[in-house]
Amino acid sequence: MKNQTLQWHPAFYAGMQIELCEESENLVFENEHQLGTKPKEIDALIIKRNSDIPIRKNIGRIFRKHNIIEYKSPADYLSIDDFYHVYAYACFYKSDTVRQNEISAEDITISFVCTNYPRKLMNHLKTERHYSINVVEAGIYYIEGDFFPIQVICTSRLTDEDNFWLHNLSDRIHTKEQALKVMRKYEKHTNENLYESIVDIIVSANNTAFKEVHGMCEALKKIYAEEYKELLEKKDAALKEKDALLEEQNIALQEKDTYILELERKLAAL
Repeated sequence: MKNQTLQWHPAFYAGMQIELCEESENLVFENEHQLGTKPKEIDALIIKRNSDIPIRKNIGRIFRKHNIIEYKSPADYLSIDDFYHVYAYACFYKSDTVRQNEISAEDITISFVCTNYPRKLMNHLKTERHYSINVVEAGIYYIEGDFFPIQVICTSRLTDEDNFWLHNLSDRIHTKEQALKVMRKYEKHTNENLYESIVDIIVSANNTAFKEVHGMCEALKKIYAEEYKELLEKKDAALKEKDALLEEQNIALQEKDTYILELERKLAAL
């Protein structure tokens, strides 16, 4: 019988339980344990076209050929288990190829991007994994001691001078001065989709601060005008839907009245 027709995995699972039977009271065995409820997804993947050319930008100096990025929104945090989750993704990414060793492990890096400094994770990496954590510059930390080059980027600690948009991609813009600074930067790129996308989120997340500078910036007037237009369109659509429902109700009532009149006519004829 050829090897590919044999069911090796169920036999292995049974063998493991046999080998560990004396410890079974302290063990829980699960066959084919599902990893999550959604398909495995890497938040962002950056591949260098030419791996020999170094990246000059501070957040990308660590990059090699294949760079896996995990992003946590301001409402989320980077946990210890997140680290292992993404680390596993890096291993899976390395092995998910057609040819054996098609992607070298030496060509993979992992970047974690979060708003707050992940103190519990960093302590875990130092005390449990015995990694060293080096502050490269404000907000950028290299985790050294692993085969994969790893960095943690804390956007709240980045500077406006070096990483303006990542630093301001938050829900913590509280002053009209900073809000106006964002819009002044955006005015140079109002026709570019990437900037429009990030500014829309920043404005929505910090509505109070940006409404204070509403009349001071043409770009912001446009954003709020479009927002107001969108609300009016939704309101019009809702009113049309309401009118359609009322029309359906009127038709149903008319049909009911007609039916009752017809029924009364037939009863009178009897």
